[in-house]
Amino acid sequence: MNPVVSERIGDCVQIRLASGPTNMLTTDVVQALSSALTDAERDARGILLCGGDKFFSNGVDLEWALAQPSAGMRAMFLELGYCILQIMESPLPIVGVIKGHAIGAAMALLLACDYRYASKGRVLIGKPEILLGVPNPYFADQLVRFIAGDFIASDLIYTGKLISGEEAFAQKLIHGVAERTNIEATAWEQLKFLCELAPEAFAETKNMRSGGFCADVRQQMSARVARQVEIWNSEDAQIRLREAAKRLAR
Repeated sequence: MNPVVSERIGDCVQIRLASGPTNMLTTDVVQALSSALTDAERDARGILLCGGDKFFSNGVDLEWALAQPSAGMRAMFLELGYCILQIMESPLPIVGVIKGHAIGAAMALLLACDYRYASKGRVLIGKPEILLGVPNPYFADQLVRFIAGDFIASDLIYTGKLISGEEAFAQKLIHGVAERTNIEATAWEQLKFLCELAPEAFAETKNMRSGGFCADVRQQMSARVARQVEIWNSEDAQIRLREAAKRLAR
């Protein structure tokens, strides 16, 4: 089964994470997403990024990750970082919409989009990595701060708490909320509006917004990922990560 499904709708492309009920992320899933983005950029005017009904994505697949060697985890974090940069540097408008939870790395994928929407109700968003004994990947930490500002970002990152779509909207992490049955249609309307703008003007405006951020992240990402993997492999982190994987498997 293809973990990422692309569908052409008019002059736009809908890219949907579809690797399973929780849409866990592995290197293969992230690579498939990156390839889908590249394909869409060839002739589409805009991209809608979405996921499943219960989970947009539950983040990195811990059971899979714990079986990876250090080189495998380094490759995973780098792939994820480059995918996020790809979304932010794409000349196309990209609108992200979640009907279900977006946890950990999935929150970073959502925040990388130009506009972001979430369903009302029990849809949880957050960065709980620190509770698992590991820091946020550098690119994800900086992205939350870029979008939300240091005050809100530090609270989310240090506590690892999960917040609802309504709370995320109040904190200006996302642009809107709506009922589950309507939220993807709401996101489509925003994407259609963006696609009517002059493409070159939009692309340059987007680059002025995020180009400096992306350049800074790219410059430091390799060294920061190396440190991330070092902490990931520490005894304390491995104990916490394995306990978390057991809880998720229940």
